[in-house]
Amino acid sequence: MSPRSKKRSPSSLTSEPVIEFEVDSNGTLRMAGHVEPKTNAELYEDVAASGWRSPCALANAMDLCRPLAREVHSLYEVIRDELAADISEAQKAGAGHKKRLSALQKRLRAMPEEPEEGVAAWLRALTTREFNHWVVPEIERWFGSAPDWSIEEEYLPQRATARGAAMEFFESMGGDELETLGVDLIEGEHPGSSYHAAELSFDIDEANRAAAAAGIAVRFVASKR
Repeated sequence: MSPRSKKRSPSSLTSEPVIEFEVDSNGTLRMAGHVEPKTNAELYEDVAASGWRSPCALANAMDLCRPLAREVHSLYEVIRDELAADISEAQKAGAGHKKRLSALQKRLRAMPEEPEEGVAAWLRALTTREFNHWVVPEIERWFGSAPDWSIEEEYLPQRATARGAAMEFFESMGGDELETLGVDLIEGEHPGSSYHAAELSFDIDEANRAAAAAGIAVRFVASKR
């Protein structure tokens, strides 16, 4: 995770450890040695620690984390499909199962086909036993699994990736420092773009000389990727 600080002057950086950034062929900066989260719990650490273990708390956590919401939506669809299958079996079982059939049909009517329309109400209608049996193990499994890096970048915490960590670091700098280093902050290459990055406009050697002369504790190296 990248360090954050208030706007800093060059003189305030002279005693700080030097932080290294990799520069790719397009000038995009990545924090060298950055360790990406290995699990969803590490990636979405604030949400994982938010106390989601109740229907209401999980519904609130879903509002803060779209990937978590997608996981709950998938679970909702599975349970709804299983309920529809139970109804089909009950209908085939004959008149002796009318009471069970009526109860199942009532539950299905309360679950709209589209998860976005019904998942919050469904969660809040679960008993503690149902929530702990159906939902908690699946969400625990998701938090413990590896992140899906193919999801939309806008849903990833900025600090999660080496590029995002670099962007976060340089966002904490003042404009004079950025100008001295030749670092540009790019927030969308075009309208609607989710691309956010810090880019080096100077030659690497030139930027390092400028950093050393100004006492700014950063250095740049060519990316090996």
